[in-house]
Amino acid sequence: MAEGSLNGGKGNGIEWLPWSKPAFDRAQQEDKPVLLSISAVWCYWCRVMEETTYVDEDVVSLVNNNFVPVLVENDHRPDVNARYNVGGWPTTAFLTPHGGYIAGATYLAPDQLLAMLLEVQRAYAEDKPGLYDQAAQLQRQRQDYVNRVAAGPELTHRQVDLIARRMTGAYDARCGGFGEEPKFPSAPILQFLLHLLRTTGEDFYRAMLVKTLDGIIAGELYDAVDGGFFRYCAQADWTEAQHEKMLEDNINLARVFLDAGLLLDNGEYQRVAAQTIDYLRFVLYDAGAGGFSGSQGAHSEYFGRSGEDRRGQAAPAPDSFCYTNWTCQAVSLLLEAAWKLPCPELNDLALGILDRIAGDADRGRLPHAFDRAGQPSPQLTVAGDLLCDWAALLNALVDAYNCCPGRPDYLQRATAAAAELERRFYDAGKGGFFDTELDPEAVGYLRVREKPLQDNVLAAQALLKLYQATQDSQYQLRAENVLSAFVEANRDYGEHAAGFAAAIDYFLHPPVEITIEGTPGAVDTQALVGAAARLDYPNLIIKPAITETEPGRGAALAHVCLDTVCFPPVSQPAALAESVAEALEGRESPVENIFERFAGF
Repeated sequence: MAEGSLNGGKGNGIEWLPWSKPAFDRAQQEDKPVLLSISAVWCYWCRVMEETTYVDEDVVSLVNNNFVPVLVENDHRPDVNARYNVGGWPTTAFLTPHGGYIAGATYLAPDQLLAMLLEVQRAYAEDKPGLYDQAAQLQRQRQDYVNRVAAGPELTHRQVDLIARRMTGAYDARCGGFGEEPKFPSAPILQFLLHLLRTTGEDFYRAMLVKTLDGIIAGELYDAVDGGFFRYCAQADWTEAQHEKMLEDNINLARVFLDAGLLLDNGEYQRVAAQTIDYLRFVLYDAGAGGFSGSQGAHSEYFGRSGEDRRGQAAPAPDSFCYTNWTCQAVSLLLEAAWKLPCPELNDLALGILDRIAGDADRGRLPHAFDRAGQPSPQLTVAGDLLCDWAALLNALVDAYNCCPGRPDYLQRATAAAAELERRFYDAGKGGFFDTELDPEAVGYLRVREKPLQDNVLAAQALLKLYQATQDSQYQLRAENVLSAFVEANRDYGEHAAGFAAAIDYFLHPPVEITIEGTPGAVDTQALVGAAARLDYPNLIIKPAITETEPGRGAALAHVCLDTVCFPPVSQPAALAESVAEALEGRESPVENIFERFAGF
């Protein structure tokens, strides 16, 4: 958001500035603390605070006269949010003029904010050196944590098992899902659970998965009317949904239900996946921008209505900005759903979006947030790009190459994206990728370049796919280095290190490549698709070669390759499993059943 007010323009409220060096230069020149508000377009309480607290005359006067107010839109600046969020949205944080943390809270009513403003003002006047010492100590702690993320330890199956046990310990046996209230769907954990069920066949994992997915559908998290999922539920039994829909959550949950439908041969899960993908492409997709809106905001007055009551009512408008990383993740989902549902038109939509974003990358920039005109958000005041965008683009490019063998340009662009990832974000000293580019003018805690686990896992997975596509071992070695850097640090994430565990399992098994050739939607083609999706090998790369069957051509075929060795094609689902087993014959199975090792667990 540009300089001005949340509520009608400069002079009619708080005189907000974007996060930028000039804002902090001003704070230093005027010797005033900074009031940092981290808001979100989808956040209900952010809107309440904007319409009540930040229009209070006493608040406006005190802030404008004694603080330098900085406004950050969470989705536009995930780098700022990662360093200053104090536990939710809105975040209300107070900083030194150099960006060090003083104090913070979330939502504050007018009288609460007034009290906090006066307390911070007093503390800054009376103990400025003490506040700076505290801020410097917090920055050293952040840097020390980043230094702990260092490559070295060997990747083993033991690490996968440890995270599986963490996940199991967090499972809610009464209502399904993980953790207590408020209950989030935790799609990456569910994806890991699917991976464990497919590779081990353990009934315990099946029960956990089915109870959770059935609970989500039956509860209030799932919007059976308009499609899609809300962000979380206030109650552990999946009731009292918070009525905001996030693009990333819906991408991940669509993939969970898509894969669960194939693995468990469950038509209802497949229907939910298809409806969620329809929600993404008909509600959140912005054709003018060529990307996906990040969210649809919390409007209980609409989403709280029954299906009949909603008819004829105007639905809440999606976010007016699109986001590169989530749009690239949506591209990967659409490419996958095109042959798993099947719905071939999703393929063309995905490639059209990807070609536009890849064009930005060809010009050397990936703006994280962009509007319908393709213009970057005015909040993107720094020169550098973000790891999350380049990692997601690399992953989408390799996925597109695997789905479109006639487009070698996707592989060329993927290798170029991998080179940019290395040049801009790689930590050559300790391993892993930083979340931001090096910026000599970075302010406050942005001087500490952090290494988020989720983005590093996505980058590592993309590099492993690129290795399989090129057979260039440098990509495999770099992926190993990235994952190794989190062998110790992943413990801080608890069960939310699930994606890291799955990535290790992929790395430890040479990929088995399965190409399915047949008519889209044909019974024999979909039978082979389902059989491939149910194979118990941890690292499967399933490539569609879906073409209209020529007269007399015969049944759909599946081709199995391991390394550089390919086996005769098969047309029967049972024969596909046998072909994979033949390819793997002689290899010792590295899959460990934790329920055998830990009796009575």
